[in-house]
Amino acid sequence: MGVVVVTGVPGVGKSTVMAGASEAGYGNVNFGDMMFEVAQTEGVADRDQMRKLPIVEQQRLQRLAGERIAAMGDVVVDTHASIRTAQGFMPGLPEWTLRAMAPAIIVLVEATPAEIAGRRAKDATRQRDDGNVALHQEVNRAFAAAGAVMVGATVAIIENHDSGVDAAVAQFRELLA
Repeated sequence: MGVVVVTGVPGVGKSTVMAGASEAGYGNVNFGDMMFEVAQTEGVADRDQMRKLPIVEQQRLQRLAGERIAAMGDVVVDTHASIRTAQGFMPGLPEWTLRAMAPAIIVLVEATPAEIAGRRAKDATRQRDDGNVALHQEVNRAFAAAGAVMVGATVAIIENHDSGVDAAVAQFRELLA
C-alpha cells in the first residue's frame, strides 16, 4: 500500500494505536526523527539548531525527509496534522511534504477531550498545553481533508477511547490489510 500517515493531538494515543503496524508488515517512522536525520547529513548537530534554520531550509528538509520516507515502501509515519502555535495552527503536513510522501491513507486518531486531558495529566514526562482539544481535532480534520484532496489519499478516523484501545488497534490493523 505504501505510506500511511498517522496523526492526532498530543496525548491521544497515536503510538499505542500504531503498535499494530509491525504485525501488518509495516515499519514505523517518526517524521521529526527522519527530518533530523536528513539535517544531520548537512551538519546540523541537534533539533534545536534545526528549528533555528531559515524557514526555506526547514521546508527543504521536510521535502527531503518526505522523499526518504516514500522510498521506504510500506511504512507508517507518526506526525501531526497541525501544530498549535502562538500565531494559530500551523500545518504539520504542508503541501511539499505530502506530495513527497504521497500517502495512501491519512489516519486521524481521536478521543474525547476529557480522555485526552486525563492522559496528559498522567504523563509527567511531557509538558503539553491545555488548549481547546476539540478545536484542535477539528483543525486536524480540516487539514487532513485538504491534504487528502491534494494527493488523492483517503482519510480514516480511529477513535481511541480509554475503554477501547484494543478496538482502535484492531481498526488500524484492518486499514493496513
